[in-house]
Amino acid sequence: MRNFARRTVRGFVLCAAALVVAVLGLSSTGAVAAPATTTTLPASIVVAGNAYALRLLDAQPIPSEARRLTSLPTPIQASSGMFPGPDVRHIQHDYLLPMSVSVDQFVRAHLPGGEKVVGTGSSGGPNANPVYSMSVSFTCVSPHVTYCGIAYATTEAKDGQQELAVGVQVIYLPILHVKMPTDGVVTVTGYGKTSLMDASSDPDSVVLSRHQAQTLRTVISGLKDLGSNEMCMEDSLLLNIKVVRGAKVVWSATADACPGRLTITSAKTNVILDNRNCPFWHVVAAFFPSGAAKATKAESKYCDAPQFG
Repeated sequence: MRNFARRTVRGFVLCAAALVVAVLGLSSTGAVAAPATTTTLPASIVVAGNAYALRLLDAQPIPSEARRLTSLPTPIQASSGMFPGPDVRHIQHDYLLPMSVSVDQFVRAHLPGGEKVVGTGSSGGPNANPVYSMSVSFTCVSPHVTYCGIAYATTEAKDGQQELAVGVQVIYLPILHVKMPTDGVVTVTGYGKTSLMDASSDPDSVVLSRHQAQTLRTVISGLKDLGSNEMCMEDSLLLNIKVVRGAKVVWSATADACPGRLTITSAKTNVILDNRNCPFWHVVAAFFPSGAAKATKAESKYCDAPQFG
């Protein structure tokens, strides 16, 4: 139930809400944004993210009748479901083509391998033609990418023509290489039950061997920044990590289900990493004996299920 609800919030509710906001200019309430860990992205990350998004955009099918434009007569935006923000790389190509061409049918028949149509819709306003939208999902394979989405938007223009906007949104973030200390007692606590409504329960704690602690340190150091565009309606606690030295907690981390934060606190490090990472959860699951921390260990089954991508 927990994972179903999390996927619903991430995949459908946020995508649909963001699309309505982008097209109609409505305000959004009710969702709680995760704190940002990176306020300003390095220029190299922005350039790399733009290049990644452009390669993905160039791979999308476009009808041969379409003519590329520098701008559309009636501006429309193709949004895949992510709110605009400093972490989001959004690149769009605009076209004009005959109304007789069905963009929907063409795209469905020519999608590259691994892509699939996951949603369609329409929106409009006073004295404006409806805008028809199509969302396409794709699994972006990169240690830097936490989200990627593709969208098509069309609307009727003049003289038997239609406008077409094709957009790609990518969240491309730096890997922070956070180092968990291992010169202390490292305790990991998982839970037998998690809930979107109540506190996690049935805790199970294990003290890690030095080898286990080093393994956990390695997988944490490979996690990327979570960024500032993650939102969730509900959440549950999945994991606690504490490093104790001389009866004092010198480093701690908590992992949640949605949006997938690994929140780290220490005297030198206060960051939020993206915990949706299979190696991390596979390592964590291996720490607990059979029958223990069932809800926490179950996360290893869902670790590779980012929003729409």
